[in-house]
Amino acid sequence: MENSSGIKLEKAPVVSNPKGRRFRSLRWKISLSSSMILLAVVMLFCFVSYLGLMANFDNQREVEYHRYSREVNSLIKNTSQNLYQLAEMIPFLDGMKKALLTNDGESISKVFDLHWALLQFHNGVEFVHFYNPQNQLNASWDSLDTHMDGNILLSTWVSHVNQSERLINPLLCRESCIQYIVAPLLVEGKKVGVVVMGISLADVFLAFKRIAGADIGLLIKEQNSLLQNDFDFLRWNIHISALTNKEKNLEVLKKVARIYPEMTALHNGAQIRWNDQYLQIKLFPLDSYEPDKAHLIVMTDVTAAVKNIHDSIWKIALIGLLGLIFAEILLFLIFTRLLAKLKDVVFVLPLLANGQFERFRSSVASSDRVQRFRDEVDTLSEAAVSLSLQLEKLEQEVSTRTKMLIEQKNELGRERDFVENLLDTAQAIVLTQNSEGRIMSLNAYGEMLMRYTEGELQGKSFLNILIPEYETQDLLTRFKEIHSGQRMQLRHEAITHCKDGTTRHVAWLHSHLGRQSEDDPSILSVGLDVTEYKRVEGHLAWLADHDPLTNLFNRRRFSEELEQVLSRAERYRHPGALLFFDLDRFKYINDTSGHQAGDTLLKMVASMLAQTIRADDITGRLGGDEFAIILPEINANGAIEVAKKVLDQLGHAQLTINNRTHKISASIGIALFPEHGANIHDLLAAADLAMYQAKAMGRNAWYLFSDKDRSRERIHTLVYWKEKIEYSHLHDNFMLYLQPIMQVKTKEISHYEVLLRMQDKDGSVLSPGEFIPAAEHTGLIHAIDHMVLRKAIAQVAKIYQAGFKVSFSINLSAHAFNDPELLPILKEELTSQDMDPACVMFEITETAALEDLPGARGLMIEIKELGCGFVLDDFGVGFSSFYYLRELPVDVVKIDGSFIRNLSESSDDLILVNALCSVARGFGKKITAEFVESAEILSLIEKMDIDYAQGYYIGKPAPATEFFTDHENDSF
Repeated sequence: MENSSGIKLEKAPVVSNPKGRRFRSLRWKISLSSSMILLAVVMLFCFVSYLGLMANFDNQREVEYHRYSREVNSLIKNTSQNLYQLAEMIPFLDGMKKALLTNDGESISKVFDLHWALLQFHNGVEFVHFYNPQNQLNASWDSLDTHMDGNILLSTWVSHVNQSERLINPLLCRESCIQYIVAPLLVEGKKVGVVVMGISLADVFLAFKRIAGADIGLLIKEQNSLLQNDFDFLRWNIHISALTNKEKNLEVLKKVARIYPEMTALHNGAQIRWNDQYLQIKLFPLDSYEPDKAHLIVMTDVTAAVKNIHDSIWKIALIGLLGLIFAEILLFLIFTRLLAKLKDVVFVLPLLANGQFERFRSSVASSDRVQRFRDEVDTLSEAAVSLSLQLEKLEQEVSTRTKMLIEQKNELGRERDFVENLLDTAQAIVLTQNSEGRIMSLNAYGEMLMRYTEGELQGKSFLNILIPEYETQDLLTRFKEIHSGQRMQLRHEAITHCKDGTTRHVAWLHSHLGRQSEDDPSILSVGLDVTEYKRVEGHLAWLADHDPLTNLFNRRRFSEELEQVLSRAERYRHPGALLFFDLDRFKYINDTSGHQAGDTLLKMVASMLAQTIRADDITGRLGGDEFAIILPEINANGAIEVAKKVLDQLGHAQLTINNRTHKISASIGIALFPEHGANIHDLLAAADLAMYQAKAMGRNAWYLFSDKDRSRERIHTLVYWKEKIEYSHLHDNFMLYLQPIMQVKTKEISHYEVLLRMQDKDGSVLSPGEFIPAAEHTGLIHAIDHMVLRKAIAQVAKIYQAGFKVSFSINLSAHAFNDPELLPILKEELTSQDMDPACVMFEITETAALEDLPGARGLMIEIKELGCGFVLDDFGVGFSSFYYLRELPVDVVKIDGSFIRNLSESSDDLILVNALCSVARGFGKKITAEFVESAEILSLIEKMDIDYAQGYYIGKPAPATEFFTDHENDSF
């Protein structure tokens, strides 16, 4: 056959039945394949089900094991507590006080004989020994052999208790387990000796069997090889001291010992089969005086659970096989019908291959079967008909396609020119390399950036010219992989050298190019200049570790350095010291000469410290005017000398601003490590307290922390309160009280202040003044701020949901303004509780604002943008109150209660409050008077046109339930 262009087209030969291949219908192939798939699914489902049931079974057993462990520990603990109570009761038995004071064994024996029978039979006490303060035995009552190791161990315990006057309660397991208590005896505050009592744990094991319903045994490790022939001796060098159902369970244990040569395998539990029973064996070590001496072994019958698992798996498998058979029958019937029409189309397709298009179309049309819905076979028939029509037009299209190829070649030329122009204008280095890694082309941006022309780089090695210091064997290997096509892309960063001697940090992406000839490029390299990004990244990394004002380490980095120094000091046993100091009268300099003067002063101090300390010493600014110096490998005298040098250096400096000269001085606290603290918190606390001692000495002084002074008591107090605060956090013992604030003109109460309280373990309620200072010293203040914020907003939301439309004030600590987490938490809580921010105000004190005025102002502006308000508390106390009133975006000022409390009696306070109100109103602020404790004071502040009143006369602080009643939910 020839087309209109004279090109001859050959027909493809048709092979209807290739030699050696038998015909198999698709319905059989599909049915067999689906059978295998369904069978695999059934088997997989059975396997997964088995794994799930076994995992659930193991989880249940693990829960049981934890319960067993708690029960055993609880029973042993109760036994120890009962012994302790009996020991405390002994001096109060009839006649015992006098007998103990005489310190006469015969008198003690005579009196205690009357009580021994009751203790033995009623309380289960096995023995009682009385020892005098000289560790000599006065009297004893025994129902078993307690002469262990010639009484050496018991004598050691007695001597220890006599010296320390603290009881001990060891558990000793030899042939059996005895719970001892060795307790000091005190009569009328006088030490009269030691009592030793013991109870066997046999009752504990019986009680455990009653509670758990499982068999239990006591295993004691023996070193004596002569006992190995004993009937109760196991191959683990273990002697069976006690065992429930001993005749049966002894055989079980011997079998377990044969299966598991190492006893440690039973710590995680093991399962064995015994006479058609499945038993779970679990080993629990006892916390005895001699470690790893005694173990409890618990044997639980789990036969029913295991058989239930096996039955379930067989049922699942049976149901799966029945479903498989039914599905196969159904699939075979469906495919028999569906493939009948497909067979008609398949047998006429050879006509299409032979070019008999018209005959093919008539054959397909005659084989069409009328059916309601079209399917894929109908689509195939239609596609085959369309294909026959397309093949008839192929001859005409061949000539047309030839013309189109010529036009496309011209178009590709134009596209190539466009790409070349695009590469020249792209803001990236674009170059190509040949198979040997030599540069073939370079775009205009690359020439501009690297100062090389394309001609200067052509034929040069990419690695040698641009990044010589990166010519490592690994990089060469990866480039060879790209050239050969084993790797399609390679990314890396490198310092690229320019012709003018400068360097640029470039991120390179190399891509493999398919080549038609040896002259074609092998690699396309695209470089992005990231020099500026790297510079900014390095600066940000520096800012994360340094104080930008003084260039010293910030608190976070300083704490990391201190932790590393402490670790090295502990490892190599080198002493060291921590100097902690702040500048004297720094606030005065800020107030009188401005914050710019304060910043200049801080820079001067940092510069002088750098000139004073050693090269290995570490200096940091911890915040405000607080500085600290780590002095590694130094003793107390050396640390004192450094402190003197720092004070002397600061004493020679002065700062003159606006014709006002300021002298520089500091108070330095010195703490040694590890003597005064082996961790960061203890060491900083000791140095902080030493610094306050230096201030108390008159400032511009140093003070070395001492264990003998009252500072150690303050550390213990901090630790005491730290534990209380952490316990209250853990057990949710913090409570929120509300105190009403009345609108003076209308006498309505529509605002409340939220106050924090802590409930102690004894039920007493503690005010913030008792625990907030400790929280600030120990670093827990941020956690308290977060808790108060979340708890207060949640409680306010409940009050609002109950229908009470009031507003609230929440107090923030002085440390809230340097807490980066505060604002995100506030946004999250307002959103999650669906709260109107306008009903929430925050109270801050002048002291809090003074810590970091720019930071405080910035945070307040961000919070006000959310819709919340601010109250300035303790207004009028500081000298710079009016300055803060101008600088801080507050809505309400609260006049300090010290001016209000005696308002009716002091004309001076009356004048001062009038003046404060005039200034506040001049700034457009609302005014609140606190400590309103009488009707007379309320009348006076009403005449002064004060907006709000707060105090015990208005209402005392109380839980929210005393102010609001919600019939649907009685708790807020």
